[in-house]
Amino acid sequence: MSPREAAPQSAAAIQELTDEQLDAYILTRLALLGVDLSVLPDDDEDAPADQRRILASARRFLRSTPGAIADFELDPMGPAPGLYPSGLSAWNRG
Repeated sequence: MSPREAAPQSAAAIQELTDEQLDAYILTRLALLGVDLSVLPDDDEDAPADQRRILASARRFLRSTPGAIADFELDPMGPAPGLYPSGLSAWNRG
């Protein structure tokens, strides 16, 4: 199963997941990016970051992300997104 097939398909699906399921999803996505949270303390209020706070923040973000953003797919045949679209539109006459 590819990561795309394993990913929740909509923002509504994310709302229905338990914290444990979301944690597994988050840890898998981070592992695919080469990020290992296990080097951080589990729960340490004195630390700048710990696993508990990072996972809670990621769950909160996933549950609050509007569906339009969560379901967005870039059109591979469309124009590439740019930081300064006005400058790009002058080049593209669009």
